Amino acid sequence: MIWKVLVPLYLKGWNPIWVGLGITLALTVLIVSLVYGFDRRCAAAVSGSFLGILVTCMMGVVFTNLFQIHGAVMSYSESLLYAGYQHLNLTQIFMASIFIGASGAVMDLSVDITSAVYEVVQKQPALSRKEAIQSGLNVGRAAMGTMTTTLLLAYSGGYVALLMVFMAQGTPLTNVFNYKYVAAELLHTVIGSFGLVTVAPFTALCSGMFLLSGA
Repeated sequence: MIWKVLVPLYLKGWNPIWVGLGITLALTVLIVSLVYGFDRRCAAAVSGSFLGILVTCMMGVVFTNLFQIHGAVMSYSESLLYAGYQHLNLTQIFMASIFIGASGAVMDLSVDITSAVYEVVQKQPALSRKEAIQSGLNVGRAAMGTMTTTLLLAYSGGYVALLMVFMAQGTPLTNVFNYKYVAAELLHTVIGSFGLVTVAPFTALCSGMFLLSGA
């Protein structure tokens, strides 16, 4: 999907945000359906995931503009321009990379919450929708911390050498945070974390609605 669809469409100049959302939704449906099959759990997990991804997308667009980050901060972006693709909107590609990068963790958390609510409902069929949603929220609250840490370590792990350079040169932290590429990585982590925060209540609500549709 990424190599045969997303990348070629990006190179053709299609809108990166809409293409990214479409590919992310397709991958979410495919992956979650391979876990659950096409049932109510799949509908709940996909709905919660995609709502969280939409929030991440909107926040990524807003804060990329507020931070005045240009897509040229991405690795190899200059090589892409030199290769004859000056028409590309690198900033929108950067915006799309925020929610695409966070989508795996979002999907993981959504499936965890859906599975937990499903197990509770199976063991307690008389459970009310409100109680099922509350159970999902409790699971989501516990899992969010580790998922956020996953994003933080995933993004920062590749920049250990850069952090060593800053420390070796005695660069003040205020200067470090004002570098565009550092701000871009912070944006990735913070916006991805906010996406995880929103996916927990979204998935809990969707699980309560879909798994207890007759309650």
